[in-house]
Amino acid sequence: MKIGELSRKAGIATSAIRYYEEQGLLAPTSRTPSGYREYADNAPERLQLIQTAKKLGFSLEVIRDLLDLNGKCSIEKTMRQTSILLQEVEQQQAALARQHASLLALRTVLIDHGAVHPVEGVCAEHFTLN
Repeated sequence: MKIGELSRKAGIATSAIRYYEEQGLLAPTSRTPSGYREYADNAPERLQLIQTAKKLGFSLEVIRDLLDLNGKCSIEKTMRQTSILLQEVEQQQAALARQHASLLALRTVLIDHGAVHPVEGVCAEHFTLN
């Protein structure tokens, strides 16, 4: 199938398909005599897999490493990369929880002290993240 048909089937812009090709994530199976790219029948599924992996947080470099030329994933590599991403997400969640707690504490201080004391000193004392 040509790039336009692949774009319609996969719901992905032709420029993105060309970019994925440049990045080594997708390769045309051949070219027509006039130079048009021809893609395999499984190319829409491969593009959807790439898109899903991106949404999960995998980089294009990691995705390229996970996929073989037939579009199949290495379960071992995918498990290893999933564990790495899960650790990163957990670290981000912990950082967000600390930020959330600090913001709640600041809001409480501002509510409690705002009507009674000047706010400038209160803000300076409590604009720290734990």
